[in-house]
Amino acid sequence: MRMDASAWVAKAPKRRSIGRRLPIGLAASLAVVLLSVVAFSARPRAAGPAASASASPTSRPGHFDNGTFSFDYPTNWRTISGSNLYAAIQVDTVIGTGDWRTGCYRTSNVAGCNPDTFDISGGKILVKVWRLEGGPAPVCRAEPSANVTLGPNAALKTTDGSATSWEIRTPGAQFGRSGNVFVEAHTDNSAELAHAEALVASFRWAPGVLNADDCLQSETPLPSLAMTHYNADGISFAYPSNWPVISGYQLWGLNGPRVHFAVGTGIADSGCAVVAASASSSGGLRCSANPTIAATGDQIVVMWYEGAALMDPPLPSRSLLPGETLATIGGMPAIESHGDGWVKWQLSAVGYIEARWGPGAVDAESAVDAVIASLSIEAPQTKPS
Repeated sequence: MRMDASAWVAKAPKRRSIGRRLPIGLAASLAVVLLSVVAFSARPRAAGPAASASASPTSRPGHFDNGTFSFDYPTNWRTISGSNLYAAIQVDTVIGTGDWRTGCYRTSNVAGCNPDTFDISGGKILVKVWRLEGGPAPVCRAEPSANVTLGPNAALKTTDGSATSWEIRTPGAQFGRSGNVFVEAHTDNSAELAHAEALVASFRWAPGVLNADDCLQSETPLPSLAMTHYNADGISFAYPSNWPVISGYQLWGLNGPRVHFAVGTGIADSGCAVVAASASSSGGLRCSANPTIAATGDQIVVMWYEGAALMDPPLPSRSLLPGETLATIGGMPAIESHGDGWVKWQLSAVGYIEARWGPGAVDAESAVDAVIASLSIEAPQTKPS
């Protein structure tokens, strides 16, 4: 599946109530789905117009300034690409002496992204400056350590062959947060690599740019409680107190994929991850076609997820297959199906609540049924005109 949303940006995204979706999106990289632009609570917050990310970059040779950050670079480098939005990746600029072409494409009814192609033969260099603008609200964790300091910037440097990348934190943020800047250099020329290092050393955030670094505290249920309560993003339900919250709301694209919640003792993963640049591929976001849901032994997991779609197709009107029944989940119609160690409720053409459990899980179906029975979903809000 491939989809595109390069023409739209969510400036202040909020989780939608069920039953309403914005008709936009972008996807796919080779055998994996590469999905559209989003923002979440950890996105940099600008104080005043001087820090506006929408400011037009200056065109003076040797200097870049988009109102959010600035840096210097050799005057013999040319601007190969201006600001573009590519599948949850905000590319601010591509500069250098080599050649570069995005792998993203768009037709009247389909779009997607393959890895970028570039030519650095003959000692040339390409530098892509980009930011991740999508993903889940981050979980609070220990701060990874910077491994290099260039100028005032303590950065996280990675190297893979001819690709070298520096992650520069937004003021107030940790590494790995949305909005951090990646300076990604591709070159086999040591002198040009030194120029890229000088670029990082000259990097400056505009006054007032900061990232509050809001993060989700890991939930530790009280052991004295048999059940605890989940209430976030318009969804609430009760679940056993010894089940951790695996994931809250994740938005990897205004058209999907998205995770509404995942609780339990098994494995639940959206399938999306940020990958580092390599000698043969640019860094960016990669998403598999489907989430990972698994449980072994006495594990149980319940996950509500939605696949990628250009629209939010309703629950399909069709004849039920053998083993399927009609159900109501949180006030919504659903198609229920069962199997050995799993149960699934289809809520729309792309939306599912799925539960899995291992062979050693005692009373697993009863526990899952209790979660589903307590599920409450906020009523859809009226769409503004």
